[in-house]
Amino acid sequence: MSNWLMPYGLVEEWSGNLGSGVLKLSASAASLHGLSCSECGLLTVTRRYDQRDRSSVLELFEKAATKASSFCFSTTIICETQPQISRPVFCMGRSIDSGKTCPDSIVGIFIFPNVH
Repeated sequence: MSNWLMPYGLVEEWSGNLGSGVLKLSASAASLHGLSCSECGLLTVTRRYDQRDRSSVLELFEKAATKASSFCFSTTIICETQPQISRPVFCMGRSIDSGKTCPDSIVGIFIFPNVH
C-alpha cells in the first residue's frame, strides 16, 4: 500500500482457488478477520461478517465462480469475544476467465478503513 494511504486505512490483497475453495489472505487481513491462519475457506472468512450480509456476500462469490465477473461489497466484522466491537471492511474482487467453462481463480483486495 502506498504510504500516503496509511492514515486512511489498510489495503490488503487476497486470492483464491475456486477449484479447491481455498482463499489466501495476508497475515494482516487474516488477523483483522479474527483468523489465526492465512489460508481458509470462504465460509470461515465470512463467519464474523454481520449476519445480515453473509448470504449476499456468499451469493456474490457464487456468481463469480460460475462466470468471470467483478464484484464489491461492504460489511462489518464483528468481534467474536466482544460483539459490541465491530470494524468495517470493503472488498473488491474479480474472477479470472482462464478459457475454461468456469473461472478457476479469484483475486481482490480488502480495505480496512481507519475509523475511530
